[in-house]
Amino acid sequence: LGSIHKRAPQRPATIPTDIYISSKSKTNAIIRRVTRLMLKENHKSVTIHGLGAMVIRATAMALAAQEALENQVVLKPTTETITLTDDIIPDDMVTLNIQNHHIYLCK
Repeated sequence: LGSIHKRAPQRPATIPTDIYISSKSKTNAIIRRVTRLMLKENHKSVTIHGLGAMVIRATAMALAAQEALENQVVLKPTTETITLTDDIIPDDMVTLNIQNHHIYLCK
């Protein structure tokens, strides 16, 4: 029997306003980054990405950022389905494609 090797999700080339949330992301650091991008660097929007279990965490961080910015931003949540690929090693290198959801929260 083989073991499952989870590949990192493929993501498009990032731009400075794309923030990807992981289990190690610190809420205060994300809020400071959103504040810096929107107020000091004058970006019109910031996109917070949360994949799978991180969707709820990304939503909470977006709401916290909105509160920190004193409701000067509007959240526009959208979801999209992406394909994740896992490999089973070493049993003939079988590849599994799994569907998962993520959410974008924008100004």
